[in-house]
Amino acid sequence: MPPSTARSYRRVPRAAAVAVAALCAVPAAGGCAGSPAASHGAHARESREPSASIEEIAAAVGCTAHVDVQADELREGGCQTGEGAYRMVTFAADEGQRSWLAEARMYGGTYLVGGRWVVTAPSEQALTALRGRIGGDLEAGDSHGGGHH
Repeated sequence: MPPSTARSYRRVPRAAAVAVAALCAVPAAGGCAGSPAASHGAHARESREPSASIEEIAAAVGCTAHVDVQADELREGGCQTGEGAYRMVTFAADEGQRSWLAEARMYGGTYLVGGRWVVTAPSEQALTALRGRIGGDLEAGDSHGGGHH
């Protein structure tokens, strides 16, 4: 991440914040392959978990989060464990979460999606384990390529 985006800002233009958050999720999302076990585009969630903070999600992971982006629309950060890097994004509104997911899905990977939060991790297995602790739905990004991972 460029040094200029690592600082905390009071206000970041919405499009820039969404773009930064989407790009930050790409390396942690696991490449360009979705998983058949993960649901794709589960927009109609009947039972959403209440919104969680980055710090609460990090505690469930077992690490201490650092916040990289602080904007009106979203907060983005992450932490490191023995399994690898976890990235977390929390949103002020459902609309911001939907927009972020639409952009991020283009890059593939698997996402754990809850009430106004999204987590990416080193593997789908890591997200499945985290799902058991904090809830959410596993969603797959777009699959790229002809089965070559």
